[in-house]
Amino acid sequence: MDIPKWEEFNKFFKSFCIQNLEKKLSNNPEIYEICVYPFTTGGKFFRSFLLYQTADFIIQKLSKDVKLESFLPLAFSIELIHNYSLIHDDLPSMDNSDYRRGYPTVHKKFGEAEAVLAGDMLLTLAFEYIANSKFEPEKLIRVLKKVSQYSSYRYLITGQFLDIWMQKGRLIKNLENIKIINFYKTSGLILLSVEIPVILLNPPYEIKYNLVRYGYFLGSLFQITDDILDYDGLYEVLNIKDLKNLAKNIYEKIMKIPVNQDLKDIANFVYNRNK
Repeated sequence: MDIPKWEEFNKFFKSFCIQNLEKKLSNNPEIYEICVYPFTTGGKFFRSFLLYQTADFIIQKLSKDVKLESFLPLAFSIELIHNYSLIHDDLPSMDNSDYRRGYPTVHKKFGEAEAVLAGDMLLTLAFEYIANSKFEPEKLIRVLKKVSQYSSYRYLITGQFLDIWMQKGRLIKNLENIKIINFYKTSGLILLSVEIPVILLNPPYEIKYNLVRYGYFLGSLFQITDDILDYDGLYEVLNIKDLKNLAKNIYEKIMKIPVNQDLKDIANFVYNRNK
């Protein structure tokens, strides 16, 4: 199959997500309607595309006889985890958001309890798709361990705890604490999208090292540009000039990492979206 670029990827991957959710949940149409809703209201599938393109880079670099399609269930699992986190993040007990991507949030459309359960459903379904993907069992165990860590205590949920405590005044709102929260809540899942293909394809150390650096810096750049766009986070403690300089410095570091043009194009998109 030809390697699709971002727009083409989004078209077929959105269908892939919806079809797989329907396959799992079609016996419960009301549950399916709630769980599929976030996949029908937009989104760039950024993390999934990043995982897919990282896998392609390694396959091409090493001339590996691995089908790129085999990474689709893993890309789907990342999207399931991402959407679970958004559903829960929007809840009244968290950020209390009424809209996401211009549409009512899941709890506003279907109810708060339903939103909690839908998030739980997507998160747990992600692990089934990882476990059923067609890679060596010992490598999948490593991936499952990494995903468990990154989506819970090591990054995502710890970041949400810290964010809540900052909102409650239990954590000082300063540069260092916001950077930590950003890294836990956002950068970790982006780094994970790079690390999964690294684990499964096991390239030489130099390629691993460069890709992990790329994923780390890309996650940081993504959150900084998010804060600029949303007038939030680091925007509240840094002036716009310093914030843009910080983004520029990280972007320049990414551009020096020896990855292919497709991965650099992803970084270009992230950096230039606030211009």
